Amino acid sequence: MYLSLVVVCCLLLLSRHLYLRLCGRRKRENVRTVVVLGSGGHTAEMLRLLDSLSSARYQPVYYFIARTDNMSVSKLQQRQVGKERILELPRSREVGQSYVTSVFSTVHACLAAFPAVLRINPDFVLVNGPGTCIPVCAAALLGKILGLNRTSIVFVESLCRVETLSLSGKLLYPLSDLFFVQWPSLAAKYPRATYVGRLV
Repeated sequence: MYLSLVVVCCLLLLSRHLYLRLCGRRKRENVRTVVVLGSGGHTAEMLRLLDSLSSARYQPVYYFIARTDNMSVSKLQQRQVGKERILELPRSREVGQSYVTSVFSTVHACLAAFPAVLRINPDFVLVNGPGTCIPVCAAALLGKILGLNRTSIVFVESLCRVETLSLSGKLLYPLSDLFFVQWPSLAAKYPRATYVGRLV
């Protein structure tokens, strides 16, 4: 019984993958966008970055935040973002949480992120390094590997990272479609990174 279920799932995934390959995604004028906000500086930088994007082109925008991130919710409410566009995830790693236990909380967050990202089916995921971005990017990458989407992941390293990448940056550097740094010293160390000056 389990074998037949696995075979059916594999055939469905294969047919979806072939459909996307052969027919491509329907052309849209708008870019369905997912943004991940984090507490404090990550949110402030991301909101400044979003202000520089064309709101007519990059829409709808969905915001992923950690469940305990009340500051980001407040900032989004000030911008009159509807609740239907704000998705909460379990926090991947609390401040001060050990790396060992954070593996389990990150897996839990990934399991919560996958159905939400799959349902949104974004064209574009924009992140700048909060821990919450790892499950969202993992879900987008898994969907891409399975042929369920063609999401582009763009990572913008935080302005405060001058000499080294953040932990999220180190994890997503080889997996992002575009990876931006805001200091020439980082661009020199990481050849896949793009330096275009200060972005936020």
